[in-house]
Amino acid sequence: MGKRVYLQLGTLLTLTVLFNLALFYWSAQVVEKSHALDTNWQQNTANTIEKASLLAQLERSMGYGGFIHNFKNFILRGEQIYFIRAQQDLSNVYRSIDSFSQFELSAKESQSLAIISKTVDQYAAKLLNENIQNKSRDNIAQIDKTVKVDDTQAEQALDALRTSLRDSYQRTLTDQARLTEDMNIFIKLGAYFLSPIVCLVALLNMLMLWYMQQLLKERSALMEVMSDTVIYYDKDGRIWQVNEVGKKQFGYSKKELAKMTMADLMPNHFHGATFLKQVKHSFNHPLLVDTERDTCVVAVHKNGTKKRYKLTVSVILNGDRQFYIAVMHDLSEEQALLEKAHLDYLTGVYNRRQAYSLLETELARLNRYHRPLAILLVDLDNFKPLNDKEGHLAGDIALKELCVFLKESARPTDIIGRWGGDEFILVCPETGHHSAMSFARRLVDEYAQQAKNNLTLSIGVVAYDFITDKLCADECVEQADKALYKAKSYGRNQAVIYQPELFSIQSSS
Repeated sequence: MGKRVYLQLGTLLTLTVLFNLALFYWSAQVVEKSHALDTNWQQNTANTIEKASLLAQLERSMGYGGFIHNFKNFILRGEQIYFIRAQQDLSNVYRSIDSFSQFELSAKESQSLAIISKTVDQYAAKLLNENIQNKSRDNIAQIDKTVKVDDTQAEQALDALRTSLRDSYQRTLTDQARLTEDMNIFIKLGAYFLSPIVCLVALLNMLMLWYMQQLLKERSALMEVMSDTVIYYDKDGRIWQVNEVGKKQFGYSKKELAKMTMADLMPNHFHGATFLKQVKHSFNHPLLVDTERDTCVVAVHKNGTKKRYKLTVSVILNGDRQFYIAVMHDLSEEQALLEKAHLDYLTGVYNRRQAYSLLETELARLNRYHRPLAILLVDLDNFKPLNDKEGHLAGDIALKELCVFLKESARPTDIIGRWGGDEFILVCPETGHHSAMSFARRLVDEYAQQAKNNLTLSIGVVAYDFITDKLCADECVEQADKALYKAKSYGRNQAVIYQPELFSIQSSS
């Protein structure tokens, strides 16, 4: 499930990145073509306009009010002012010709410009010559000969330049229209091709978002459907999410839990990195790292009460961050059931099966270290007459009171169990012969002083200075039972310890 989700996300991410690269390339091409179109238009139109301006300036410097006009006035009138003006206009003409020649010209344009330059040179030579000779201006024929220059070719050259400028402008318009059409076609093709992909990628992203939302809903539903507390938290212990069961078990609201950490719920267990060491890190799964099972912790309710939980922690990898899911199973109910299964329903001490199991456990433990052990088999004297006379309710009360007495008298490490009817067994680890008999006699004496209805205790004791693997639970109980039988036969209200030599002699006789 996790690998498939990651594969789908990776595929979609790859497609999205590739499409974005294609879209970026297409956009860059559109911008580049637009820039080229604008640059081409600006360059061509700027050249054409500047050439047209220079051509107009050339015509103005040469024509009426220009060089030729002032040249003729100087010849006719002989006034020096017209000579100066003619020279100034001549300089403007040459400057315009030089500026025009700086452009990239066609052969025809270069030829036309050369013809114009040659004609101007002829006029310039006549002007200089006339200024030097300063001839009489009374002879009209001579004047006409002086000013006459064949400028037909120059006029044709000017027309050729004008035509060339118009043709250049038309070519610019044609090129611009062609480039515009190419760009429009490129934009349309890109739009026709990329638009469906845009829609497809958008749809896939929407589907993936919907799918991820469904996964989140499933995760939330899974958390809510569980009967145990589920807590989602980060490596610092900050709580991110808790299911409804957890809110009820701990008594906190959603807002309160969002401000808390795991240390607030488990102050005796959660200590940051120390707690995280309980989680194994094998990294066998892209999502689930590993789980630490059967860790028992004590958590604190909002009202201060404490409960035992079985804690299971799973590590979740979210990118380069780690999160944790803690499943906390309340052991209260199981503990109650366990106690019901192991305890006697009437007296509250261990039942026979659990007492026997604990006896076997102690035998194995003490055998490992060769330590002493004592077993006391306690019988309540005169119990049957009490039941017959006062009824079973009185008998039950007597049994309960006896168990209370035994619990108060025994050590916390001693095991107390109901062996059957009015018989009880006490397993006393680390207890030798003398201690066992001293304890048994104290039980007999103290109980006789406080008991009612003429009730007393008969106790059979068996004690071992050290346990060996030759001893078994059945043999130990059998020896204690024999000692109990002797205590009853000797008149009850006493304790008798099992002595192998004495009991074997009596058995033979």
